[in-house]
Amino acid sequence: MMTTNMMTTKTITDTGRKIICGAFITAAVTAAVFLGILTMRLIKPYIFLPGYSKPVSKEICDNDRKIVIRQKGRRVRVYSHAKLIWELSSGVRAQDFLYADVDHDGTNELLILCWRRGRYGRHRPTWVKHDELKWSQHIFIYEIKDDVVRPEWMASDIGMSAAAWGFSEGILSIEDTEGIVTKWIWRSWGLEKL
Repeated sequence: MMTTNMMTTKTITDTGRKIICGAFITAAVTAAVFLGILTMRLIKPYIFLPGYSKPVSKEICDNDRKIVIRQKGRRVRVYSHAKLIWELSSGVRAQDFLYADVDHDGTNELLILCWRRGRYGRHRPTWVKHDELKWSQHIFIYEIKDDVVRPEWMASDIGMSAAAWGFSEGILSIEDTEGIVTKWIWRSWGLEKL
């Protein structure tokens, strides 16, 4: 009789261990998945660009000036007489570009809707001690003159989620991810919202 009792106790003990072990494994897996999701949400803006920022691939030719502007993936390059004269900095990721006379001087400029780490870059306001590390969206405008591409206006973080943009009749239109369209115009030095 004692042997049967000991076997029953041993079976109950083994079953209890299996239940506790199973519960522990389930809890550990659940915690790992939760922590993985939480970690990805926290670090995603520092590593990945948002899904709406898909880059375009296109080419624009200015036959009068013998300039070709080409975007392939996140890179933008400018060619003059079939020779590479400029390319977007490696720390900047292009979303799209336009070639238009944004500053109304009679010559087209290169406008790039782009992403880079931080809100300001090297030239930040005096009250900002350290720039952010996550990706932010910017508009960079470059002048192309005598086979030299030089920055004309480099916006800080534009503060919106620009999904698409276009230029018509001197006005830059930006559509955000909510479908809201804002209009911008060049005034003396820089873009201003209308």
